[in-house]
Amino acid sequence: MTKRFAIACVFLFFFTVFPSVYPIYPANAGILAGKDNKLKEEIDALKKEVQDLRKDVEDLKAQVVAAKPAPQLPQEDPEVTVSIDDDPVLGNSDAPVTIIEFSDYQCPFCKRFFNTTFPDLEREYIKTGKVKYVFRDFPLDFHKQATKAAEAAHCAGEQGKYWDMHDKIFKNQSEIQVENLKTYASDIGLNTNSFNSCVDSGKYASEVDKDLDDAKKIAVSGTPTFFIGKSQVNSKEISGKKIVGARPYSSFKPIIDQLLGEKK
Repeated sequence: MTKRFAIACVFLFFFTVFPSVYPIYPANAGILAGKDNKLKEEIDALKKEVQDLRKDVEDLKAQVVAAKPAPQLPQEDPEVTVSIDDDPVLGNSDAPVTIIEFSDYQCPFCKRFFNTTFPDLEREYIKTGKVKYVFRDFPLDFHKQATKAAEAAHCAGEQGKYWDMHDKIFKNQSEIQVENLKTYASDIGLNTNSFNSCVDSGKYASEVDKDLDDAKKIAVSGTPTFFIGKSQVNSKEISGKKIVGARPYSSFKPIIDQLLGEKK
């Protein structure tokens, strides 16, 4: 601010706070009378300057708002081509929609999904023949029992009990050392000699490794990760939308319904 503006502000404050100065000191009237008009003119000029400054500030604000980029709408992830491979399928093999899950038997978020979301999906879509569910392995390096648990599920699959072992492992996630897995085999009615031999030999280690490799090719980096797409006739691939994490049922339903052509 200019010196003149500062002085005027002082005068404005003085005459606003002490409006009765002139009546109290009538002797000053003669001395100040000649200066009143000049001071008034200066104050009026300064008021105009303040008004102009305010206008300039408002113009600047408008320019800043105009310069802000328009909010960007969230971009949907592109669909990804994903292989079903020869992994276990739950539900009608001819179902119109396929969900592929990449999972880790020792992952707490995978267990949360298994406990909270999967039952609704199974009831509403898998058991009704609308969705086939494919489970693929993605054991994380720091989950030391996850790889052997995945192999054990495939060994159970040789005897038609893949999903029984799948469920048993998740329900007992804190106790999935090899000796526990062999106990679970007996619990679900497997031929334990055959199962134990399969697990000990590492027969399905390459199958688990293949799932890992396929997952990395499509940028899977954590578990659980899902891909949801229309089933393709005579094809072991789908073009699927990606969902990451232990998401609620409400995250899956609209995608599935859209693919089914249903409006619920």
